[in-house]
Parts: sequence; structure tokens; C-alpha cells
Amino acid sequence: MKKLIPLLLILSLLLAACGSVVPPAQSEPQAEKTEAAPASSTPSPSPTEAQPQEFELPVLGSESLPPVGELPALGTEIVTLDGISSYLRLTLPEGWIWEQAAGTQEGTVYGLYPEKDPAFKVELHYWPQRFGMCGTDVSFEDFSLPDGKTATLATEQMGEELMWTLILPESPDSFTIQFVAPNTLYESHRAELELLLSTLQQGVKAELDVVQPSTVTG
Repeated sequence: MKKLIPLLLILSLLLAACGSVVPPAQSEPQAEKTEAAPASSTPSPSPTEAQPQEFELPVLGSESLPPVGELPALGTEIVTLDGISSYLRLTLPEGWIWEQAAGTQEGTVYGLYPEKDPAFKVELHYWPQRFGMCGTDVSFEDFSLPDGKTATLATEQMGEELMWTLILPESPDSFTIQFVAPNTLYESHRAELELLLSTLQQGVKAELDVVQPSTVTG
């Protein structure tokens, strides 16, 4: 009997010791593993490491225009820029205004722009000595006008700014429509620009079409 009591005591102590080795000591390493997992994942590139995205010039007439219900409307203001024997005429979108710049040796300049955003200014130019343009980074392409004639569209990307020049066919005077604006500003007013260009008219001054009666002297 004396030998049995110590044996039972030893077994009870062993069972008590196994019961004390539980979750607290084991749960801490598991928590550390869970927290350390994100650090082992591939880190996302910082803004300085990200590659800049190249700006893609939206094409006038593309399907990326706003829905029909959000398209701008035409106003009632008609702007006519006269040359020597012909004219250029446009109807402003609603909310747009215009101004005439001071005359220069290069010709006459009208500025057309949204009244609430004068930073986007479209210029109408009349060039007495014709207009010429060249450049290694300038892209040239055909541009169809409302009357079926073809103009030349010249564009150049200069950093974050777009230079846009529409060279109209001589009629016989030389006219251009152009602007220089940040890409984001062009994109926000592109629908209005399309509407403006859809009203473009070129014509010969009416008084030049009238046949003057000959003077008879006796």
C-alpha cells in the first residue's frame, strides 16, 4: 500500500502538468505568424516608382462623348470673322462668349470660350499672308468639315498640354481655328468643341457676288 500511494501521486502530478500547458503559450506564436504574413507579400510600387501613363488623344467624333442628355446645347450667338473676300462663321455653344483681340500684323484674332471657364480659349485667326506650319513633332491629318470639304488638323503633345490647330482650306482667304490647353481641360470641353465645329461655315462675302452695273459715258 505504501508503494501504491506514491505511484498515484506521481500520476496526478503528471496529469496536472499536462493541463497547464495550454493555449496562452501556443496562441502567441500563431498570432505572430498571422501578423507577419502581409509583410511577406509583394509590396505595391510607390508613386515615385510607378510609370507615367501616356496620354491618349481622344478623337473628335468618338464614342467616348457624354450621353446625349448631357451634351451641350447651341446658343444664339453667331460669330463671323471676315477676311478680304470671304468669311468664317460659327455659332457658339450655350454659355460661351467671345472677344476680339487687338489687331496685329499677323491678322485678326477672335477668342471664343466658356464664360465659366475662360482658361479654355479657342482662337479664330485670319491670316492676310496665308498660314504655314511645320515641326518635327507635329502630326497632320485630314479633317472633314460640315460642308464636305477637307481641312488639315495639326496636333502636337507638349508635356501635359495639347496644341490643336485646324487649318481651313483657303476660300480664298486663310483661316485657322486653334488652341493650346492642358489635356484634362481639352477633354472636359471636347463635346462643346465638337458642337462648335459642327456649325462652321465658310463663304464668299455677298457684296463680291453682286455684278456691278457698267457705267456708260456719252
